[in-house]
Amino acid sequence: MKTTNYNTEELEAKLFERFGQETPFKVPEGYFEGLTDRVMSRVPRRKHRNLVWRWAAAAVLVGCVAAGGWMLESRHNVQVAEAEDIQYIEDALDYSMIDNMSIASYLTEAE
Repeated sequence: MKTTNYNTEELEAKLFERFGQETPFKVPEGYFEGLTDRVMSRVPRRKHRNLVWRWAAAAVLVGCVAAGGWMLESRHNVQVAEAEDIQYIEDALDYSMIDNMSIASYLTEAE
């Protein structure tokens, strides 16, 4: 396969030499003058109702995300509070010098 490097001017000259400078396409007279109006008249108008539903769906989605975040945060706060309570109890037991065996025997004593 033979590859030839042409610059743009040489390539254009070869194309014009082979096919000529006349374009084979014709546009009707005045075609582009009213083109914008004709295209826009065929585009369906957006209904206000669809826009309202989109905003409503977006608001519901934002509300769900916010509620989920709030629930996760409150659950995390409860877990932190429980961990602090457990740490307080363990510190109190350490301070009173009560070991695990004493607690176990106290809890399992039968009267």
